[in-house]
Amino acid sequence: MFDENTRNAIALKRFSLISPILNGQVRNNTAYYCEITQKPIEMPYYGFRKYAPKTIETWYCEYMRGGLDALKPKPRGDKGSSRVIDEQLGEMVLEKKRMYPKAPVTVIYEMLIKEGVIDAASISLTTVYRYLKKTRVKNALLPGEEEKDMKRFSHQYINELWQTDVMYGPYIKDGNKKYKTYLFAYLDDASRLISHAQFYFAQNFDVLRHSFKEAVLKRGIPNLIYTDNGKIYRSQQFELICAGLGCTLIHSKPYEPNGRGKIERFFLTVRKRFLSAIDPTAVKSIDEFNSMFFKWLDEDYQKKPHASLDGIAPLDYFMGQVHRLNLNLNPKEIEEKFLVKQKRKIGHDGTFSIDRLLYETKTKFAGLTVEVRYDPAWLTIPFTPILIYIDDKKVGEALQVNFHDNAHMRRRGRSPANSNDVAANITLSPSEEKPSQTISFAWMMKEVE
Repeated sequence: MFDENTRNAIALKRFSLISPILNGQVRNNTAYYCEITQKPIEMPYYGFRKYAPKTIETWYCEYMRGGLDALKPKPRGDKGSSRVIDEQLGEMVLEKKRMYPKAPVTVIYEMLIKEGVIDAASISLTTVYRYLKKTRVKNALLPGEEEKDMKRFSHQYINELWQTDVMYGPYIKDGNKKYKTYLFAYLDDASRLISHAQFYFAQNFDVLRHSFKEAVLKRGIPNLIYTDNGKIYRSQQFELICAGLGCTLIHSKPYEPNGRGKIERFFLTVRKRFLSAIDPTAVKSIDEFNSMFFKWLDEDYQKKPHASLDGIAPLDYFMGQVHRLNLNLNPKEIEEKFLVKQKRKIGHDGTFSIDRLLYETKTKFAGLTVEVRYDPAWLTIPFTPILIYIDDKKVGEALQVNFHDNAHMRRRGRSPANSNDVAANITLSPSEEKPSQTISFAWMMKEVE
């Protein structure tokens, strides 16, 4: 009855209806259920339908028990099977499609008839087409059907869903060398507005973290963020950041980019309207390159009428719903949400390591497993403390170990190791201090006594 794209679209729509409750924007759940069910609700595949408040409450309970998957319509018991094409015949149809993956269904159908596999009188072309569509064989869909499924993912309100991906950019000079660039971009599904996009010299978690933070600071927090199955998007740290923001992270199925069609279309626009008009070899730095890109993005793409929005520019569409944004974002709290979190066991001497750097804290934490939180930039700045948490509460800080200072630091409960340590820990009054660059016989006599 439903393909996976339709089930996902329905689940996302249901999630959008209960998300105000999940985000704490609703004071009375029952009143909210009654309010949103007063008018018919447009649901993917079903169209406009009238729902009872109890139905919305059921979706909320199902989500709390099983997450986003629980909001998907339950598949039919005989999903993937056919009443006309049995298992043996179906395998022969699939085998023929695997042999000719680019051939249209009509050609596959004619081949099977010529070989005597299918009787045209009992099995029609439509039956074969439906069977291939249900089994989701690549290129089995008719022209235009893919676009229809993609439209079901178009959300009505801004910041309900962001799509994100990475595009390979041109080589840019950095000093005397050239480096490959990567464009990280975040696109709002409803308005097509680019929340943030920027070129980098790498594609790793640090870059993902920086770009996503810039997008959130500029345009607010999305309810959902839709990514591919890249390693950085499946990192636990990224999942922790999204969970801390109250944002649900969704991954597309491997080798099925259709759900990310809007962000892919934006990348095509970047290549045609931005990269085609510049000479990358003349760019002197990544900062200069990004300045050119930001100018094009703000003056061209964001303000250019968009065909999918009935001629409305992405920025105008977004600003038309700006009242829906959560404008009470505290920058300091946002910064804390984006801190890297790692578990560490404190050694008996109060030390632990991060990225081959040794940190030390109070010995009272010795032997405990704690959570350290930090911005990766802090590791490169001397004397910048990183934070220590236990049970999600800040309990202390840690600093990089300074071996030179530690060599001259007297430990409590320890006797000095030699006479030099004794001299180093004697505190003299101003009148007793040894004058510099002079010989004081009086001072020498005091030392002998």
